[in-house]
Amino acid sequence: MNTTELVAWGGLAIILLLVFTETGLLVGLVVPGGETLVFTAGLLVSTGTLSISITILLVLLILASILGDSSGYYIGKRFGKKLYHKKDTWYFKQQYLHMVKDYLHKHSRMALIIGKFFPFIRPFAPLVSGVSHVKFGKFIPLTAVASILYMSIFSLGGYFLGMQFPIIKEYIGYILPISIVISVLLVLMQIRKYKRTESAA
Repeated sequence: MNTTELVAWGGLAIILLLVFTETGLLVGLVVPGGETLVFTAGLLVSTGTLSISITILLVLLILASILGDSSGYYIGKRFGKKLYHKKDTWYFKQQYLHMVKDYLHKHSRMALIIGKFFPFIRPFAPLVSGVSHVKFGKFIPLTAVASILYMSIFSLGGYFLGMQFPIIKEYIGYILPISIVISVLLVLMQIRKYKRTESAA
């Protein structure tokens, strides 16, 4: 296994972890834009940099997403009400919580599916579902459909782009690290912005 393959497998592990934590641990409140990483995963497979089939990649991404949503749901069910009394921090904003709550009430079941495609709704939707005591038997089929649609659209988009333009393989060694670095920089920028606000206050 060469260096490029090692980087690709390490990158896939990070992508799966971020997919899970985006909704499972609310990391998506800090690093919106998981679409970029999922799209990149599709590119890795299409260029042969990652030696697995697109089907296996899709299954892994969908499972990570469903597990993350389920974790977010149980966090909401167990601790959610306390979040309504939580102060705003660099990663948590009360306005987002109330915005998503209103959105879910307004659009009912379809909100979980459509909300998967909106960065500021995606991490909060499972949490609010848990807080609202939506039955898990109703929640899990909806979040499964949402995960299948979301992961299929973005990973297959990356996969077919890579198939159409094989030359991308020459740059894949740069694309993945840059995607991950951008995600980390977004976190650091959020922390810095919050500290400046706190200092000004």
